[in-house]
This record gives sequence, C-alpha cells and structure tokens, in this order.
Amino acid sequence: MAEYDSKIYDMENISIEDVIDVKELKGILNCFVLATGLGAICANAKGEPIVVPDEYEGQCPFCKIVRSDPEGLKRCNQSMSYAGKQAAQLGEPYIFRCHAGLIEFAAPIMFKDIYLGSISCGPVIMWEWDEIALQEFLNLTRDLNINREALVVASRQVKMLSSRSVQAAARLIFIVANHIAKTGMLTLQYRKELNEQQAKLAEAIFERKRAEETIKALEAKAQEPMYPIDKEQELLSKVRLGNRTGAKEILNDLLGDIFFRTAGNMDLMKARILELVVVISRAAVEGGASLEKLLGLNYNFISELSQMNSIDEVCHWVVKVLDTFMDTVYETKKVRNAKSLGEALKYIRENYNKDITLEDVARNVYISPYYLSHLFKEELNITFLEYLTMVRMEEAKKLLKDTSLSIVAIASQVGYEDASYFSKVFKKYVGISPGQYRKNF
Repeated sequence: MAEYDSKIYDMENISIEDVIDVKELKGILNCFVLATGLGAICANAKGEPIVVPDEYEGQCPFCKIVRSDPEGLKRCNQSMSYAGKQAAQLGEPYIFRCHAGLIEFAAPIMFKDIYLGSISCGPVIMWEWDEIALQEFLNLTRDLNINREALVVASRQVKMLSSRSVQAAARLIFIVANHIAKTGMLTLQYRKELNEQQAKLAEAIFERKRAEETIKALEAKAQEPMYPIDKEQELLSKVRLGNRTGAKEILNDLLGDIFFRTAGNMDLMKARILELVVVISRAAVEGGASLEKLLGLNYNFISELSQMNSIDEVCHWVVKVLDTFMDTVYETKKVRNAKSLGEALKYIRENYNKDITLEDVARNVYISPYYLSHLFKEELNITFLEYLTMVRMEEAKKLLKDTSLSIVAIASQVGYEDASYFSKVFKKYVGISPGQYRKNF
C-alpha cells in the first residue's frame, strides 16, 4: 500500500466514520454473527455503538437488561472503550471481563497511530454455570435499577465457549479490524485525490472561461464597428500608443460627426465632447499617463468647457486637451501585446476556411511566429491550433443546421479537405459526431 503524508489529514478531528465503510463493515459483521452465533458491534473511541449488524439486535438479552439502566449503559460503553484502547496498545485482540462479569474481546481500528474505535465481540462465558458464578453477576450489578429475575433467566442464554474458541474468534475480528482500517486509508486517499482532481477541474474551467472572455474582448476590439465607434476606438488606440498626429486626424473627423449629430446644439455638443474627453483620459492612463495628474487636469478642463459659448472655442479647446494628454503618454508593452493579438485573432476569423498556419498569421500581423505562439499561451492560455479549431468548429455547428449542405461540403467550407478527419475533430471538440449534432438540432 502507498505511503500517505499525515499532514494531508486533520489528525485531531478525524473520526471512525471518516475511515470505515459502514455498508461493507455491516455486511462483514452480519456474516460473523450468522457464522458464530456471537454478538459483534463496531464502537467509536468512547465505546458508543456505530455499526450494529442486522442479524444482531444490539445486545444479548443479558446485555439488554443491563443497558436498560443509564448507569449500566455508561459502564458498558466505558468497558468497550477501555478494552479497545488496551488492544490498540498491545497491537492484538484484547480479551476481558466486562463490568457485569461476562467475557468479551475487542480489536482496535487504527488510523496510523490514532485509536478511532474497536470491534467488540461477545458476551460469552468460559466456565460452567453454578450458584457462585450467578451470585457474582448479581453482586456486580446490584446497584443497577434492573429486573433481577429477568437477569437470572437471561444469564442462562449467554453462549459458553472454550478458551481456544474465544482465541480464534478474537483473532478473526482482529483481522476484520485491520482490513477495515487499511480500506479506510485507501478511501481517504481516494477522497484526497478526488478533491484534488475536482479542484484542478474547477481551475481549468475557470481558466477556460477567462480565456473565452479575453478572446471575446480582443475580437470586439479588433472588429470594425460602424462609425463613429470605430473612429473613437481608433482614436483611443492612437492615444495609448502616443501617436499625436494620427490622434489629431481622427479627432477632427469625430468633431465633425459630433457637430452634425448634435445639429449645432451647444449643450449637447459639450456633453458629447465631455464624454469623449473622459474616454481619452482613460486611454492615456492605459498608455502610461499618471492617473493622479489626469484627474487634476480633467477637473480644470471641465471648468473651462463650462465657460465656452462658441463651437470654434470648443473645437480648439478639445485639441488642446488632446495635446495635454498626449504629453503624458508613453508606449507600453501591454498595449502592443493586445493590439498584435487582436489583429491575429481577426485574421484567423477572416481566414479560418483556408489552410493557414501560425507562420501565415504572424507574417500578416508583423510579428515572429515564436512571439505570436507565446502571446496565445500567455494571454489566452490556449495554443494557436486550439483557437483555430474552436473557430472552425463553431462555424461548422452553424453550417450543420443547413440540411442542404453535406458533411463533405461543410468540412471543406471550414478548412478541412478530409471529411473523415473533420468528423473526428468535431466529435472530439463537441462530444458527438456531425451527423448526431445535425439530428439533435
């Protein structure tokens, strides 16, 4: 059996219920009771019964009477607890006389060096009944509030065994206890491995979702939306990169659009330009500008804008604001990464149906294949091929809804010359074959 690191478990709080398989142990004890006619139960470290076999109602008639009194029950549990601990110290079955004078034997259930409980067997007697023995039982239980006559009758039903039979039965339950303890350690190890596997799975799912969100964000950034949003995004990109000339050219276009859309309404124009200034300042921070400095500038700029009454003043003012922001910006690696990766994703989306390679994409976005591969792994946590496959499979799912297209035609349209290979990749990605997917939808 493999070695286990004790640090894995909370050794102070582990209980017998964590170790034993109740169903398995109950079945074993049932067989033992049927085969021997003896009682057998599993108790925890306090001597409290945990597993009682169906074939054994809990105690023999004698024990039932003794345990009917709370003090008798307490003494019985103490006897089993004491016997189990003695067996643990000895490392072998412990044969003893219980508080009422009957013979019982116990085998410990251990987890490493911790005593968790025991399997207790009995009661029996190892001698012929006589008046002396009977008087001893009555004396030992004289302070209990029980039916004395019933106890005498029940004592005659206790099974009598030879010393050799007791030794054999004790050895048998010791073997059972060892088996349960070893099985329990394997169960705990299995639980640990299962928990670790579930944690890794949850982490993988989280990373996959985060990658998908990053992909969507980059694709949205790389796409060309309708004017003026595309112009605004282009302006922000120029600001982040510190491209002053390019930013001013785009700003002029945006100002013309704002003027046209606000129909010369000064208040609306001021509101729209103020929104634009806030967005530009955020882009400047992303490009490396000081947030504290820009917050102060924004406050001053807003005060200035509120005092203006002509369109010419406002247009001249916003160009001055842009110049001020650009003075605080420097080009950062993070933005270059996002821009390059966004362009790469856009290229793949537009050319997924062709036989494209990592080298093709890298060449079209003007970076090295090695660096592009690094960006996929570092930023998206997937490979270039995994992303290309994902794009192709998502498009294939859309095409499969058109029943007029054959599987061969769909494979070709998403970049696969071999239809059988396409079907194999689709099943691995989606979980079912293209034909089954089409039937389901």
